[in-house]
Amino acid sequence: MWPTIKFLGTIFISFISMIGALGADNPFPLFAVAWGIWIIYLFSLRAKREKELDKERLIRDILDKLDR
Repeated sequence: MWPTIKFLGTIFISFISMIGALGADNPFPLFAVAWGIWIIYLFSLRAKREKELDKERLIRDILDKLDR
């Protein structure tokens, strides 16, 4: 549920930033916000995946030790 909320929030923020950039005198700060929020979102997904992989490795190591 939480990744879905973060995804929808990312879409909302980037959409509002892009719409705001259409009428702005200097649109580059709003473009930076729109792209920056996607970068933050992708890094948050990557960190979560690495944490899950660490847990899987730990469980595999424990099961290997028990199997011997």
